Amino acid sequence: MVQVFEGKDRKRHGGLFEKIFRARYETFVVNRCWSLPARNGLEIDQYDTDQAVYFVDFDEGGHLQGAVRLTPTVSASLTADYYPHLSDGGTALRDPFVYEGTRYIAAPKEKTPANNRVVKARILGAMTEWAWTFGIRHIQTVIDAPLLRSFQKVNSQTFALGAAHPYGGGKGVPGGGTCLAIRLPVTERAIGEIRSYGALEASPAPEPYSYQPAAQQLRDVA
Repeated sequence: MVQVFEGKDRKRHGGLFEKIFRARYETFVVNRCWSLPARNGLEIDQYDTDQAVYFVDFDEGGHLQGAVRLTPTVSASLTADYYPHLSDGGTALRDPFVYEGTRYIAAPKEKTPANNRVVKARILGAMTEWAWTFGIRHIQTVIDAPLLRSFQKVNSQTFALGAAHPYGGGKGVPGGGTCLAIRLPVTERAIGEIRSYGALEASPAPEPYSYQPAAQQLRDVA
């Protein structure tokens, strides 16, 4: 079941957040060799604020098989802070109707094509339905350039904000590669495509929650 938490829940759910940060450390620092702030086997950065929203998917055995973090771009955007060159300049990277997805993980315990599709659909579907509920129009993120087609298979409306650029030394360097900034439109069509991609019979929406800041933020700027 996909669950959703806010950054301010860290004190009440310390054990759960430790699992999230440890999974991020294993995925991005150990396996992908990214140079990220890490301590005691946990990866935590400046975007893990009270306003961050975390979607987490555990399997029946308690294995964290999917996760993603959303942050409001007006106050916390990795793209705007570190990768503005990935935009062609015609798109504002900070927008009250745009949230940013980072630290995306889709790693089922049994890595089969079918399991991968289900986990991707569950976590991206929950994220998209949550965003739809609060009137968010796009989710933006930075991805490895070769993954664009993979994201478009899940949500065909996904588009790049500009050309690809090298990072971390580029291809062939541990922790390096080529990246793109993309946006995933938050629409009813996108929700339907995500469900279809994962062959999900029921809605992938997360468990009930009482999140309010996003809706309030949108009302404030309207």
